[in-house]
Amino acid sequence: MLTREITFYCQQGLSITQAKQLNRLAGMFKSTIRCANLIRRQTVAASNQLSLLTLATQPGDLCQLQIEGCDAELAHMAFTCWCGELGQPLVRPRTAALAKLRLANVLPDYHFALRQLGHSPEPLTKAEALEHLIDLLPTELITDRATLTAAVERRERVSSTIIRPGLAMPHVLSEGISQPALTLLNCKESIEWGSQIGPVQTIILLAVPVGSGRETLRPLTRLAQAMIDDVVSHALLLAGSTPARQAIVIESLLS
Repeated sequence: MLTREITFYCQQGLSITQAKQLNRLAGMFKSTIRCANLIRRQTVAASNQLSLLTLATQPGDLCQLQIEGCDAELAHMAFTCWCGELGQPLVRPRTAALAKLRLANVLPDYHFALRQLGHSPEPLTKAEALEHLIDLLPTELITDRATLTAAVERRERVSSTIIRPGLAMPHVLSEGISQPALTLLNCKESIEWGSQIGPVQTIILLAVPVGSGRETLRPLTRLAQAMIDDVVSHALLLAGSTPARQAIVIESLLS
C-alpha cells in the first residue's frame, strides 16, 4: 500500500469553504485521506466534512495531510496544490525558515538545524546509528567527544530508549556538550534496538549539559510527551522530507 504525506504550516485557518474543497477532493480518490493538526494533536478523516471543522485549525498550526492507498501518488499531486493555497508545504530546505525562526525566538539555546538531521539509505547497526547521531551534532558544541559518546553508550546499556514502534529517543546529560542539541536520523532499513517493542527507523538524540536547570529540561519533557502521542509520532514516522521532520520536532519542543 502506498503512503504519502504533505506537512505544512497553515497561513490561515481552515474555513468551511476549504473544508468542503478538501472533502470533495478526497471523494475523487480510492485512497484513505486524513488530516492531522499536530498542534492540537487531532486527526480526522477528510471524507467527513464536519469532522474537518472540529480541527479548529488556526494560522500558524502545523498540519499534515496523510494519504494511503493504491492511488496515493496521484492524490498527493492533487492535494499539493490544495495545501499550497492553505499554507506552506515543508519540502525544500528554504521552507524550513519558519520552524527555525520559531525555535530561535522561543528556545535560543537549543540547536536543531537542518544539518543535524540525517538519512541513511544503507543498513546500520545500533552502534553505527548512535555514532552517526553524534556525528550530526554541531562540532562547536562538543567539548569532549569521548565523554559524550560514553554517556550515550552507557544510557543504552541501562535500558533500550525505544519509546514506540519505529521510534527511539536516546538522551543524555553529559559534560561533553556545552548547550542543548538534538539530532535526528531516519533510516531506510529498520534497526534492531534491543527491545521487545521492535525495530526502529527514526532515532532522535537529545544531548544536554550536566547541571541544566528545570527550565532547560522542560522542552525535552514536552518532546518526550509528544513522541508518545499517537498523532505526533505517526506524523513524524510518515514525514518524507527533512524540513517536515525538523518542524514536527521543533513544534513538539515548544508546545
